[in-house]
Amino acid sequence: MIKKICNYFIIFLLLFIISCEERKKEGSANFEIKTKNIPTNEKVEYVFACMQGNEDSQAYLVKCSCSIDYIEEQMTYDEYVQAETIMSLRQIYGEKSLMFKSTPNAMEIYSNMHNILAEAELECF
Repeated sequence: MIKKICNYFIIFLLLFIISCEERKKEGSANFEIKTKNIPTNEKVEYVFACMQGNEDSQAYLVKCSCSIDYIEEQMTYDEYVQAETIMSLRQIYGEKSLMFKSTPNAMEIYSNMHNILAEAELECF
């Protein structure tokens, strides 16, 4: 009787350890996704667009670089791509852009990006 209980306990313990290992792997995979940085080419595009919108001078090179670095600290690359996509699609006129202007998820992403851009401007300009 005691042998059976010990065997069941060992089986239970092994299953518990295996399930913990799977959760550990899932947790580390999610961590890797959230810590990805904005790629350099995306940063360069942002800085060029920022400079063109301003004076196109060396001073704005530094300010715009600071701005994208601040944005990178505040959000993951996936969040940045979503925000940039929604911001560009909101500029389309007509019914095509209505979905990106009126849905709660799009409005939340847009307002979050707008707030981060305002903070970056205060921090860097």
